[in-house]
Amino acid sequence: MEVSDPTLDVHAFLVTRWDGEPVNVAPEEHDDLRWFEPRDLPALEMAHPSSVPNILSAIRGAD
Repeated sequence: MEVSDPTLDVHAFLVTRWDGEPVNVAPEEHDDLRWFEPRDLPALEMAHPSSVPNILSAIRGAD
């Protein structure tokens, strides 16, 4: 995916195991931090909505 905004920095993490709940320790950087099921991604307000198909593809590839 090509992005025309060089200031945009996007990260997605595929977590397959975790103990506890995630905590937003950098509220000045992030609006929210929480778990999502892959089926929930299309309904989220993403900074770059065009990244959703790539994220879903990566999740399917990790199965």
